[in-house]
Amino acid sequence: MPSLVARWALRYRERGWSVIPLRPRDKRPLLRWEAFQHRRPEPEEIRAWFATRPDANLGVVTGTISGLVVLDVDPARGGNESLAALEARFGPLPPTLVVETGGGGRHLYFHHPGGLPCAVGIRPGLDLRGEGGYVVAPPSIHPNGRPYRFLPGREGELPEPAPLPGWLALPLDESAHRRGHSVAWWRALLREGLVEGERNTRLASLAGLLLHHGLEPGVVEELLQGFNLGRCRPPLPPEEVHAVVASICRTRERAARRAALARAATAEPARPSVASPGTDV
Repeated sequence: MPSLVARWALRYRERGWSVIPLRPRDKRPLLRWEAFQHRRPEPEEIRAWFATRPDANLGVVTGTISGLVVLDVDPARGGNESLAALEARFGPLPPTLVVETGGGGRHLYFHHPGGLPCAVGIRPGLDLRGEGGYVVAPPSIHPNGRPYRFLPGREGELPEPAPLPGWLALPLDESAHRRGHSVAWWRALLREGLVEGERNTRLASLAGLLLHHGLEPGVVEELLQGFNLGRCRPPLPPEEVHAVVASICRTRERAARRAALARAATAEPARPSVASPGTDV
């Protein structure tokens, strides 16, 4: 009979989610997981993974492949306060699938709107896991020995994730977002590099920073390809880096279009001027 973690992995797979095995009591993958951002593992693969490592943790790949985006709320970094402030401004989040993490935080699952990348530090203690990311899922065990579990504890039920609220899908306050990490933090990232489990997310953040400061997308990709080869352990495939930059570019373009439409909708209609010449001049 399959192990508990294998049964949950197969259940997630039946819901259309892409899953990956993680190291026991750890967040790091047991294998090269990038392919499962583009295809779901077959049930036979899942059974084989967890037959070999029945003590493994379980990850769910976020993004289009699973139709999921997850809001990661970390109370230790002020996530509860940040989320409360956002809900006071924009309204409460809709009821949705919630996981209590082994570390005491929460993962709020939403339907992925398409094209949304991971975003680190949208507010203190709040991260979004979208394209290029994954989350640790029940029944995984945290390094402290505590399990990941669904809230409010109804293990037999998995309600459908709610649609992602629009105010979480866009940059909420660009100036505050830019202040999310200090110069020292960025210097440490560039100096120390990235390991499995954080490469896509951090590269997406770095791409967004460079694009915000006016670098052309081609230049940003060239810089990140070099950083990936020299500082990522192990390096991502070049096509993964290209996909990260392309996704961030698309997200910025959509945000710019929506902002322009919002400005146009609130602008007072222009009145014709009697001094203006006609079109036939």
